[in-house]
Amino acid sequence: MNKTLKVTLTIFCGLSILAGMFYATKQNPRVYLSDRINVAYVNEDINHKNFENVIELLNKADFNVDDGMKEGLKYIKGLYILSDSSFISDKKNAVGIVDFGYFYPLIKFRVETYFDRAHDMYLLKEEYKKKYFNGESLYLKIEKGNFLVATREKDIERALKSERYFNQNLLKILDRENDNNLGMLILNLGKNPLGGFDELVLTGDVNLKKEILLRANIGGKNDIIKSFNGIEGDNLSGDRIVEKNKLYLRSSRDAELRSFLFFLNYFFRNSFIDGIASRVNINTPKNSKEIEELQKENFVNVDIAQKQFIYSYLDIKIKNKDVGHIELKGIAEDNRLKITTMLDEEITLNLLKTIK
Repeated sequence: MNKTLKVTLTIFCGLSILAGMFYATKQNPRVYLSDRINVAYVNEDINHKNFENVIELLNKADFNVDDGMKEGLKYIKGLYILSDSSFISDKKNAVGIVDFGYFYPLIKFRVETYFDRAHDMYLLKEEYKKKYFNGESLYLKIEKGNFLVATREKDIERALKSERYFNQNLLKILDRENDNNLGMLILNLGKNPLGGFDELVLTGDVNLKKEILLRANIGGKNDIIKSFNGIEGDNLSGDRIVEKNKLYLRSSRDAELRSFLFFLNYFFRNSFIDGIASRVNINTPKNSKEIEELQKENFVNVDIAQKQFIYSYLDIKIKNKDVGHIELKGIAEDNRLKITTMLDEEITLNLLKTIK
């Protein structure tokens, strides 16, 4: 064996040992999604998703996503923002977890380029606080290959002290919704179902037309969801006229449906859906007198699917500014309610500019 080959093998073995030491201690970030967590935003396999359409939309809305941020997405495998605060709390404490996957060793060596040491954690340098966080502090703790960040040290400490394990209920959701490039927002109802609901997941995906498809999956085995069974033969599907800015619902059990409306108001208060439940039409006949008396500008023609339990044509206002309209549709099947809406590019840009 010649000298060059020996040196090459020695270097290869050394690098392999170092890589093994790094990855042997790497912990799957999913273990932080315990029953202690009430709300979680998750976006996995980021480095394998296409964000060109997302970035183009943001730049059109003057958010100015620079090349550095684009390049950074290539190194991020997963992003998790977790909160153990109550659903009804206005102020939520959160911890972010960034998984760099195979790039973990490389990123770790570069941490002190952006962070200063602060006891057993790191603190974002002043220049980057001002540039990215309006001067607010950001703490970082590297734990078993994961990068935990928060605006307060105690939030990171609490996350590290909590029990970590694979939550089977949430794992099913993560695997099912993983393809959405905007990720998923999960309300963790598995351990303590709310009114019999054991799942509420909001997902988003930007397609090639720069349209945003938003979905809400509501799961459970309760009378509310069962109230939408058996609606196929009620003669309320097919072509019909509906009034704008009202919620049309079909149900075989009106009493249970009223409970569902309270559920909607609970989770969507202070949003454009807030208050819609007070303008609900349940099992409205196609030829109702109220519909016949509507002015043309106040109604739309729609085609209701056989298993479609909900429909609404909504004008969206944010900060008293009209930004467009959306259609809300929902199908009930397999003990699950699937509600969707589509935002076209114009509406999305109006929303982003208004929010900004």
